[in-house]
Amino acid sequence: MGNNAVAPRLPVTHQMPYLRAAVAFDTYQIGVAGMVPLGTLPDGAIVTGMLVKINTAFNAATTNVLTVGTAATDDAIIAAADVDETTVGTTVTFAAVGYKASGATPLFIKYAQTGTAATTGAADIILWFCPDNDR
Repeated sequence: MGNNAVAPRLPVTHQMPYLRAAVAFDTYQIGVAGMVPLGTLPDGAIVTGMLVKINTAFNAATTNVLTVGTAATDDAIIAAADVDETTVGTTVTFAAVGYKASGATPLFIKYAQTGTAATTGAADIILWFCPDNDR
């Protein structure tokens, strides 16, 4: 596995930084954990919110699972049950709120499917976090 991590964002003023990525059912290596980066949480950052906007429904025949996590735990931030990938709409998920980065923590997006392969599916993923900048 290559290094697909992205450098952490650290604004110099008190702002709520975010990570954002758009993916589709056919994004290159979307089915492999640790390959499609969302971004990197800086050391000590705490997740404050997250939303997933399904723009086009994912249509694999049996299961459609979009997750966000680390290279080691592909669903550490968004798990299988947190989003309905088969329905167009926006899901605000609180599952990751309070997650604290221990060291710079690269996050990755994964799409898993079973049954007849998907021919559609697109989503935007946005994660807000509070950096540890009050030292």
